[in-house]
Amino acid sequence: MKIFRIMLVVSLVMMAACSALPNHKDDLAKKNDDFMLRVRWLDFPGAALHFEEDIRPEFIEQFDDVDDLKVTAFTMVRLELDVPQEKVTAHYRLEYYILPSATIQKKRFSLTWEQQPVSVSGKAAGKAFWRITQAFPELL
Repeated sequence: MKIFRIMLVVSLVMMAACSALPNHKDDLAKKNDDFMLRVRWLDFPGAALHFEEDIRPEFIEQFDDVDDLKVTAFTMVRLELDVPQEKVTAHYRLEYYILPSATIQKKRFSLTWEQQPVSVSGKAAGKAFWRITQAFPELL
């Protein structure tokens, strides 16, 4: 009986330690949800933060003067994981209309998220973050 208790305590300690490890899948899920929410609410400067720095200006410029754009739905249809390359391809469906038209347009497209290392003073910090590495498709 004493061995059972010891094994139980060791198991609980190991489970607690594993739960403290960073879970990059959850990190990607949070970032993807934030990205979709920002696009849905037309917060393009906020959504641009999820893109690599070199393609952010193109994304912001695409929606800079589009006051008549209305997004009705933005959902992720499926994910394709490439674990060895630390890439995830997300397939989306965007529904929108542009005033004065009331016709809803539907666009399906894919964006690739890649895990990129964080560098501090030019040295890898051992952590990573997810960024979209390809341009957003043209809607207009």
